Amino acid sequence: MRITARTATRIKRASGKHMVIFGIRRLGKSALTGASETSCPEGFFPCKTGKDCVRRQFICDGRADCPDSSDELSCGDEHVREFFKNYFQKRPDEDREKRSKKCDWVYPGCRCMGRSFYCENTGLTKIPPTVPADAIDLDLSGNVFTALHSSDFPKMPYLETLFLSSSKVEELSKNVFENLPSLKDAYLLGNDIVWLRDYTFQGSKELENLVLSHNALRDISPEAFSGLENLSILDLRNCALRRIHPKLFRPLESLTSLWLDENSIETLHPETFTALKSLEILSLTRNKLTTLSSPCFDGLSLLLTLNLAYNKLRILETPFLGLDELLNIDLEGNHLDFIPTDTFQPLKKLQSLNIKKNPLRSCSPQVFASLQNLTHIYFSDFSMCSMALHVRVCEPRGDGISSLAHLLDNVVLRVAAWIVAIIAVGGNLLVLVGRVMFREHNEVHSFYIKNLALADLLMGVYLLVIAAHDVRFRGEYIRHDYRWRHSWSCSASGVLSTVSSEASVFTLTVITVDRFISILYPLSIKKRTLRSATCCMICVWLTTFLMAAVPMLWPDYYGEDFYGSNGVCLPLHIHDPGTKGWEYSAFVFCTVNTIAFSFIAYAYLSMFVTIKHSKVGLRSTQQLHDRAIAKRFAFIVGTDFLCWMPIVIIKIIAIAGIPIDETLYAWVAVFLLPVNTALNPVLYTLTTRLFKQQLHCFLAKLRECRRAAAERHSAQSWSSLPYDRSFKRNFPSTSSDVSAPLRFLRFTAFDTVETDALRNPRSSSSSRSDP
Repeated sequence: MRITARTATRIKRASGKHMVIFGIRRLGKSALTGASETSCPEGFFPCKTGKDCVRRQFICDGRADCPDSSDELSCGDEHVREFFKNYFQKRPDEDREKRSKKCDWVYPGCRCMGRSFYCENTGLTKIPPTVPADAIDLDLSGNVFTALHSSDFPKMPYLETLFLSSSKVEELSKNVFENLPSLKDAYLLGNDIVWLRDYTFQGSKELENLVLSHNALRDISPEAFSGLENLSILDLRNCALRRIHPKLFRPLESLTSLWLDENSIETLHPETFTALKSLEILSLTRNKLTTLSSPCFDGLSLLLTLNLAYNKLRILETPFLGLDELLNIDLEGNHLDFIPTDTFQPLKKLQSLNIKKNPLRSCSPQVFASLQNLTHIYFSDFSMCSMALHVRVCEPRGDGISSLAHLLDNVVLRVAAWIVAIIAVGGNLLVLVGRVMFREHNEVHSFYIKNLALADLLMGVYLLVIAAHDVRFRGEYIRHDYRWRHSWSCSASGVLSTVSSEASVFTLTVITVDRFISILYPLSIKKRTLRSATCCMICVWLTTFLMAAVPMLWPDYYGEDFYGSNGVCLPLHIHDPGTKGWEYSAFVFCTVNTIAFSFIAYAYLSMFVTIKHSKVGLRSTQQLHDRAIAKRFAFIVGTDFLCWMPIVIIKIIAIAGIPIDETLYAWVAVFLLPVNTALNPVLYTLTTRLFKQQLHCFLAKLRECRRAAAERHSAQSWSSLPYDRSFKRNFPSTSSDVSAPLRFLRFTAFDTVETDALRNPRSSSSSRSDP
């Protein structure tokens, strides 16, 4: 066996032989060589020909990985496609405009083509008595027929299709179509029928398709469908049915499709569908079903598709017994938060399962273990795909941030995460070190900046953790997703991000209050002290840590995955704004931050107005310095607004129920939220004039120290040489020898001046510098 991959890993299969897993065509992809169709490990799927297996995350990804490209085949769900093909029925005469046959029948407002007659929207109140007896199609839609009796129809022994849609029909008499013995398709949708009496369709034994949708049907008598032994399709969609009589469908032994969508059905009697031995499609979407008893589908041994979407089902108590041939089941949009392990065990042939838009967040892998023929499964959260690794196609493939393969799916996001993390960590560390080394006259102000840098530094650490785990899980993230999101590392990362973001907001608020009072009310309070600033920041940090820890202290209310709702462990909850603890998430990210930034905007506007209308001559140097600080911090707060306000707006939109694009969520979570932490060090420290002057002085002093050290070393080298005549001739003169001590004295003087300038910047030229 020849292996073409760079690396290989040997594993043992059941027979004890070794196989080799190797990469196919791109990093993170794997294939299994030397394996048969049934010997692929879990999470791998065989190619159609050959002995290769491909990881699931690379199945149907738009790029062929099998030699025969079979991994990109059968990606669409044929069962879903077939269901909607039947759901949206076409008119039997949809090509009527292409028909070229003419006829001689004339009636006001009507027209005909061959043996098809059309009298739509002509204001008729009775059926034209002169319709030829050999008519095949008759369309009377859009007229006014309040009640229909068998005598209203002339003898038409060959009529096969009848359209009576939107004709304000309220009543159908007994044996209503007995004069139409060949009738196969009857379209009575969009009328005002409220009740079907017994034997309404008696005598219409050839009827195959009966459409009664969009009526006001509240009740149907048990024998209403008597005589319809050949009926194949019955459409009762969008009526007002609350209950179904247990004997209603007994005459319909040939029925293959039953549509009961958008009614108000609350319960199903155990004998409701017993007689429907030929039924293949049963659709009960958008009803009010809350429970399904185990025998409610008894008798549907040939059922292929069962649609129970958008009901109110909370639990499934083995209702699928006897559905041995079922291939497709849709449970989307219910209230399922738990699925018992044996729920799907009877469905050995099931191939497609949809449980999207349910509050289900986790379940045992054993729930799907018996579904070995399942090829397509649909969840709301792609992370649930880890519960069914044996299913070839699992949707969704990601949440905008993560995918089946990667924690950070977008390459640009991966690069951005590393760049922002490195800049945030490096920049804020430089701020902390620089402000410790360079002492400032305004210690309170410097103390606040250090705390802001520390808060931003935590966001950089958070991003490093996320980026490192992305590298760790690269190519097989779905295998680690559940453990990662429910780990202490993810929870700690979420706490770290929350503490960082809220501490940054609160610290900016405190700084704004300090500047606001200093500029607007310079004589109203005593001088701020470092002790009072320390007490204030202790309160800020305690508050933010408490806010971040609260969801972990009460898991019953906030849920087990408040921080683990996504791969980056952020509690924004934009994808699922109604999840547990959504009120707290909205309070933190919307209410608190909006109030803080509203105050900051008001405070800086007031400061700017005061500065603009003040007379510089009446202001002290301290006040001028405060003005400069206010201007720079206004620019800083402006950038904070640009980073935070989009998050607030998106969160409010999500709570309002408006869908948020998954890609937008990814950029908000990974880039927009933390990018402010990388900008702050540049804005409030690294680009300030005072920092540049202090850094210049430090570098200049460092150069002088090196020069003085070099000269001392040179002098010591000359004095240690032995005395002889040749050396004396080469020794420097007296004037040259004095130059070294003079240079040293000049350096010492420079050191004294610069050190004094650093310790007392207001007495030097730096007092006019920007902070």
